[in-house]
Amino acid sequence: MEILGERYASIPIQIFATDLSELAIAKARLGLYSRNDLINVSPKRLQRFFTKIDGSYRISKAIRDIVVFAPHNVFKDPPFSRLDLVSCCNVMIYLDTVLQKKIIATFHYSLNNKGYLILGKSETIGASGQLFTQVEKKFKIYARKNDAASKAIFEMNYRLPEVQRSEHLHARRNVPREQTAPQKDLEKVVDDLLLSKYIPATVLVNQELEILQFRGEVSTFLEPAPGKASLNLLKMAKQGLAFELRSAVHKVNKSNQPFKKSGLEIKTKGGLQQVSIEVLPLPSETEEKLCVIIFEELFANMELIESSRASSKDKMVKRLQDELAALKEDMRSIVEEQEASNEELQSANEEIVSTNEELQSINEELETSKEEVESSNEELMTINTELQIRNEQLAESYEYAEAVFDTIQEAVILLDKDLRIKTANKAFYSIFQAREETTEGILIYELGHRQWDIPALRELLQETIPNESQFQNREIRHTFGGIGEKVLLLSGRRIIQKIHRQQLILLAIQDVTEHKQAQRLVNEREAWFRNMADNAPVMIWVADRNKQRNFFNRTWLEYTGRKLDAEIGDGWKSSVHEADRDRCLNTYNAYFDDRKAYVLDYRLLRGDGKYRWIQETGKPDFSADGNFAGYIGSCIEIHDKRMMHDELEQLVKRRTQDLEEMNKELQRSNSELKQFAYVASHDLQEPLRKIMTFADRLQSHKDSLPEAQRKYIDKIGVSSQRMTRLIDDLLNFSRTARNDNGFTRTSLNKVVKDLLVDFDLVISQKHAVIDIGKLPSLQAIPLQMEQLFHNLISNALKFSKSSVPPVIKINSRALTAEELAEYKELQPSLKYHEVVIADNGIGIDPEFAEQIFEIFQRLNDREQFPGMGIGLALCRKIVNNHNGIIFARSLGNEGTAFYIILPVTQPVNN
Repeated sequence: MEILGERYASIPIQIFATDLSELAIAKARLGLYSRNDLINVSPKRLQRFFTKIDGSYRISKAIRDIVVFAPHNVFKDPPFSRLDLVSCCNVMIYLDTVLQKKIIATFHYSLNNKGYLILGKSETIGASGQLFTQVEKKFKIYARKNDAASKAIFEMNYRLPEVQRSEHLHARRNVPREQTAPQKDLEKVVDDLLLSKYIPATVLVNQELEILQFRGEVSTFLEPAPGKASLNLLKMAKQGLAFELRSAVHKVNKSNQPFKKSGLEIKTKGGLQQVSIEVLPLPSETEEKLCVIIFEELFANMELIESSRASSKDKMVKRLQDELAALKEDMRSIVEEQEASNEELQSANEEIVSTNEELQSINEELETSKEEVESSNEELMTINTELQIRNEQLAESYEYAEAVFDTIQEAVILLDKDLRIKTANKAFYSIFQAREETTEGILIYELGHRQWDIPALRELLQETIPNESQFQNREIRHTFGGIGEKVLLLSGRRIIQKIHRQQLILLAIQDVTEHKQAQRLVNEREAWFRNMADNAPVMIWVADRNKQRNFFNRTWLEYTGRKLDAEIGDGWKSSVHEADRDRCLNTYNAYFDDRKAYVLDYRLLRGDGKYRWIQETGKPDFSADGNFAGYIGSCIEIHDKRMMHDELEQLVKRRTQDLEEMNKELQRSNSELKQFAYVASHDLQEPLRKIMTFADRLQSHKDSLPEAQRKYIDKIGVSSQRMTRLIDDLLNFSRTARNDNGFTRTSLNKVVKDLLVDFDLVISQKHAVIDIGKLPSLQAIPLQMEQLFHNLISNALKFSKSSVPPVIKINSRALTAEELAEYKELQPSLKYHEVVIADNGIGIDPEFAEQIFEIFQRLNDREQFPGMGIGLALCRKIVNNHNGIIFARSLGNEGTAFYIILPVTQPVNN
């Protein structure tokens, strides 16, 4: 593109880039390179043919569009064709001779006539000289030879698969003749016929005497030599011609003039045959010299033949004389060449002698300099090592500087002395929505359709920089199209490079728009806070990070009767009561250091000279970015509350003493209750057993007694049984106490199922249905759980309706944290299950739902529903022992549901 210039658009160019590796092809298709990859590319080419993208460089679209990337195996895949140039560098050095011949033949086939082949510096075409001619030795550029013989070489190695090859040959055989050869006119046909019949025996050779083409019948003059096949002219020439052919070709190559020699004899089947040879130089488009050799048989006159037979001796003499003359001529030519060579050698020898003398003197100087060179070499090696280290450090520094430049949060641009942008960092392009290709190289004032043509900026760059060399934090405010108003802080300095003395300007642009807006909001918030604080009914203060209080509201100042100047800093401390001061300051400092909120009571001097109790609450204050800013505190007077608190403490002390006395009284009552239980179990049981025994004996004689006496006997038996149950219930109630050692993992399902055996008869008589759901396993006292469920199931069967079979449902569920919060008696740290025992019996009046759990409380007629009123009181006591609650809910005649809430595990240290 650089060479063609404007003609490039009118000349189509297509480049095929191939490789065995598909990964290499994929990477090449991206066309993306790092700066180190392009270190040898000139800045001009870098600017013209590459585009910088995110620190990398992408090849321009104009170059990318003319290159086709494809994976290709030169030995297996079909070759390209009609190419003008093939570049294959540093591939053949890895191949053996056979593969080298194959690849060279492939390249010859792919190239057009006058096509070129470029190899690597260590590569040659080897034994394929008949296909290419070297035109440039340094860069290994070869030109394709265009003769037909060379084409045939590739055709013999045509690399089609066997099936495709047979199809290809079959297709060629079936093509009609008129399709394979163009129509010839009559004159051309006659010329071709005559030429094929009467063309002389001719060969075409190159300067190495290799035969490139044959014409006519040459078997009279040439024949294949035994051994390895060869097309060398001298090896194929018949005896008597080799010397003459070498001499003739040499003369023609030297003089570039035709040469003919006659009277040569060769042996044929018919005897000796006289022939002549004519060598003609053939013009070539390359530097290679080609010759056409024409062989001709000589036929003598019959009379001459007869005379020659008569005078064979004369004939032999004549032939020898001719040969001698030719030899003399050749010798004369050789002698002349030798004399010329001797003269050249003589002059060269003289030069060599003089040069030798100079070399001897130089050698002596070199010998004396050898040690200096060796020492210099050592120094150079050391310097080279240091230079390499420095270069590596320089490269690392460059990459580090470039990385730092790109990662700076502030926008930074670099200007040249003409105020044109040399480069900018990523922050600049991001903040101001600019693109690199439309930014670098243009005048800063023309950037963004002249949006940067700002008078304040012109003043800084054109006046301040030349006079003062730098400026810091100059604020400008400007509205950019598509971005809006920006507040910018500009800092710039002039830089003069030490080596090139090039003047540059480094301009840093800090976008403080959001900071300004935030500062305005902070000022507004501070003003709002001070206004609110001054009008607040409580005393408010603010402390900085150094524990110094720098603000007190109007309420504080009015309460203390002091001025703000006297309070700020540590001045407020003098108003604290001397007895509370150390405690107050120690607490204040400790919580301040830990950044924790605190509540503190102390006495503060009021404006009327009296100390009053106040309660101070302090909380740490943090900025939006999480940094500690200080403390904000508020104070309220609690003097009256404090006095009342002191009185309450005295009352609590007195009440505590009363409770201790009541506790002692309760202990005495418990002791008496134990004594009663002992009396009930021993002193009352014995007379009761005697009464029941005598009553049983009277029962055996009641048939002989009057009716009234029989009724008295029955009443004695019933009263005795009731008394027995009462004593048993009282004993159970008194014995139901908490025993921490009795808790174990208890399955309520098993407890209930074991109890149902005791109720088989009642269930059968009343046709009752008991539905038991999934009940939990929890820590409990098994015997007490049996008593609890026995009483509740017994009551459900007892207080059933006579008209409806009883239905009892027993279910459970786990309580959620929200549901647990409704019961203040329960502990939030434990998990609880709710067990519900619901029946369809006679129900309970909701008014008495709590009363039924008191001992000896009954709601029904004893004759209809027998009982002592102790069972539900016993149930509540058992549930209390297990840190749970029990309550009943009923809608009158629609049945009753008992709710039991028990913890899964018992609390520690209950």
